[in-house]
Amino acid sequence: MTNFLRLILALCVLAAVPTLPSQRALAEGKAPVIAVINYAVAIRESKAGQSVREQVDKQRAVYEKEIKKAQTKLEDARQELAQQQAVLSPEAFARKRQEFQRQANELQRTAQSRKRSLDQMQADGFRKIEEELRKILHELVKERGYDIVMNAGPGAGAIVLASKELFITEEVVARLDKKLPKVSVKPASE
Repeated sequence: MTNFLRLILALCVLAAVPTLPSQRALAEGKAPVIAVINYAVAIRESKAGQSVREQVDKQRAVYEKEIKKAQTKLEDARQELAQQQAVLSPEAFARKRQEFQRQANELQRTAQSRKRSLDQMQADGFRKIEEELRKILHELVKERGYDIVMNAGPGAGAIVLASKELFITEEVVARLDKKLPKVSVKPASE
């Protein structure tokens, strides 16, 4: 998605919220109260975000060990097949070569499946964190009377420069750590 499309989407989301206090503030001639968060930093630095990454890394190590073992077995089979080429009939060699190729293809599918599983684990964990993050932002909007909360993260495309006082990322991370210190994620069933 291009930055322009992201900006349009962000503006549409802001326009779609009919009860934003900023409409009242603007109607009363007051400047809107703005807060800025770096969503990516909030997720990355939170305890929950760290727990998701740790769990995904741990599962990745398990999968890498499994794949490495299968690769070693496949390499041994390849070497054995190469040695047998001279003594096997062309038909027997072709059958063994086909079986080897089937095993290689299966290993490739397994590796791709494991990668998808890891990606899904991370996405599921981060989705849980984002849900809690949205709740926290709604609380802050009510508590502090923010009219607009903008994302200053990379690729957000909306914030070029903002005063440090407008950033609420550290406070959001502290609240997120308190409310959601850990997120449990599991690999997708295969």
